[in-house]
Amino acid sequence: MSYYIGLLSGTSVDGIDAAIVSIQAGQIELVLTHQQAFSSQLRTDLQHIISSQSLTLQKLSEVDSLLAFEFSQAADILIQNSTLEKKDIKAIGSHGQTIFHQPKGNHANTLQIGSAHKIAANLGISVVSQFRNLDMAYGGQGAPLAPIIHQELFAQQDFNSAIINLGGIANISLVGKDYPQPIGFDTGPANCLLDEWISIHQQKDYDEKGQWAAQGQMQKELLAQMLADDYFQQSAPKSTGREYFNYRWYENFKEQFKTCSAVDIQATLAHLVAASIAQAIYQQDHQIDEVIVMGGGAKNTFVKRLIEEYSQIKTKTSTEMGRDGDWIEAMLFAYLAYKRVNNEKISLQSITGSSTALYVGDVVRVG
Repeated sequence: MSYYIGLLSGTSVDGIDAAIVSIQAGQIELVLTHQQAFSSQLRTDLQHIISSQSLTLQKLSEVDSLLAFEFSQAADILIQNSTLEKKDIKAIGSHGQTIFHQPKGNHANTLQIGSAHKIAANLGISVVSQFRNLDMAYGGQGAPLAPIIHQELFAQQDFNSAIINLGGIANISLVGKDYPQPIGFDTGPANCLLDEWISIHQQKDYDEKGQWAAQGQMQKELLAQMLADDYFQQSAPKSTGREYFNYRWYENFKEQFKTCSAVDIQATLAHLVAASIAQAIYQQDHQIDEVIVMGGGAKNTFVKRLIEEYSQIKTKTSTEMGRDGDWIEAMLFAYLAYKRVNNEKISLQSITGSSTALYVGDVVRVG
């Protein structure tokens, strides 16, 4: 039995997910998990960096180092809570925190921080990181990576599934009968705009179960204008992030916002999540037989219901499929670490658009 750890901090910037994963003979199983909130200073710094898209080199260095320390701390606690020792962990897959992602243009690039070298030195375990950079160097979007694990966990031979990860950004994976290679891309915003709007107007971190959004009235004209954004018109492969879908995005609709109540805007943003996902499903060449949702947004029962209404496809959670959706991304980075340290290439061409199969991730080896 081989054991790997997956570490990540997602677009919601709320903390660290750490998971031990066992991988043997094609079987990928979740062993143990640990969730750790960021220290208040680190969370404040990260949110400021992502929203302002500006920082000094000194601040970059400090946050990179502090993030690595808190990642190391989370992994150490995870191991201590298990029956394993550090020597039993073959490698850690650490995604880090994305602070910049620009998949288009002459200088397409992406930046994830949280020093892998410091994590490796702190724990004495090899670390695989920088999973997106080589893909982008070969013409890929660098995202999403989730379809790799969705294919392993959910693909069925006799029907097609759309796997929707509802993090800060929503991404879709198409797997199954007609998809020998998974297709995946970011459909647009999920929790990021909903969380930001309720934070501004109700000083809450998130809209629990979508209860506030459910009290509002969707504004048809506003929704149509939101869906007319260039991102939703682009064909795949495509990817996006909070550097695009954030409070500055609201400036595009400031005149319409003047005539809408805050709760109606929250309702419209919830409809935007569902409608953009359904649009992505309708654009596929093959019939999609089921929709499986996961991630923090899967707990938003209002959005989940809207996805089913817009797509007209039975929608279930990954938990109903026997896989805890809160931990699938952590499993992804453990699995990517497994593939990299075993020198197995991964084809991302049907997902990100890169030109060839690649060794995904950089390895910092210790011992």
